Amino acid sequence: MGSGTGRALALVAASTFKVVIAWAALDLGLIQDVEKPLEGAEGLGLRGSLEKSINPPFAILAEKIGSAKLAEYAARSGLIEGEIPKDWMKGGGQEAAHAADLKTTIRREHDIAVAWTREEAPWDSKSGRKLQQALVWKGQKVLVRAKTGSYGGCLWMTGYGADKAVTVFMAGPASRRPEIIKAFYSRWGVEPVEL
Repeated sequence: MGSGTGRALALVAASTFKVVIAWAALDLGLIQDVEKPLEGAEGLGLRGSLEKSINPPFAILAEKIGSAKLAEYAARSGLIEGEIPKDWMKGGGQEAAHAADLKTTIRREHDIAVAWTREEAPWDSKSGRKLQQALVWKGQKVLVRAKTGSYGGCLWMTGYGADKAVTVFMAGPASRRPEIIKAFYSRWGVEPVEL
């Protein structure tokens, strides 16, 4: 999406940054099994925590990874626009779960989904494969890997299936999450199974 000047609209990565935390945790060996319950996740594993977009396990993981190491993964991810400030995680893991003030664009998020669809994974192969397992929305009528995000009066969902990548964006509060999920799955011609 663009503005009148042709520049992409930047926004905080918000809950989509949880994917970077997950990738780092997988790559560093902090998580081996995407279904094994995580600390602070009320019985959910990495996959369920990403799907439900709950904050506590990602805040805990961010603290374990540390701001410097997580900044390296953020920079390598392709998701973040601009430089990563040294003090970006000064608010701790809870702030990191929402990306602090690190900026991204919907176009950047969609480009990553397109790369996964083309089997041109932008992230490391072994941890990338595990990350793809963690992004699966189980129990749905079609196999897709996706993540929701919301910030500043807007929300979005970006993901991919076997034949396409889809990003849906709408204005409104986070309480409209069921609507964005429905709109996302409509691109595959199905209704989402109630979450």
